[in-house]
Amino acid sequence: MVTVGTIINFILGWIVSAIAVWLALKIFPGKQKAESITGAFITALIGAIIFWVFKVVEIPFGTVIAILVWLYALRKIQGVGWLGAAVIAILIYILNAIFGFFFPTLL
Repeated sequence: MVTVGTIINFILGWIVSAIAVWLALKIFPGKQKAESITGAFITALIGAIIFWVFKVVEIPFGTVIAILVWLYALRKIQGVGWLGAAVIAILIYILNAIFGFFFPTLL
C-alpha cells in the first residue's frame, strides 16, 4: 500500500541519490552527456526503477542482472564505456554509503 510517508521517503531518497549521482559525475574525469543536476535526477530515477523492477520480479540472480542493466543504462545515459560506467557506479555506491551515515532512514 502506498502511503504519504512512503511517497515522501521515496522522494527524499531520490533527492539524496541524485546528489550522489551528480557528485560522482563531477568526480569522474571527462564530460558525461548528462552531467547536470537534471541529468543526475534522471539517472537516479532510472536506477531506482531498474532495481525496483528486478526486486518485484524476483528472478534468480536478479541483483546481478539488475547491476548489469544499471551499468548499461549508465553507459547510454552518460555516454561512457563499460569501465566508465563501472567507476561511476562504484562512486555512486560509495557516496550513497557516506550519505547513509547522515540520513540512515532515507537510504
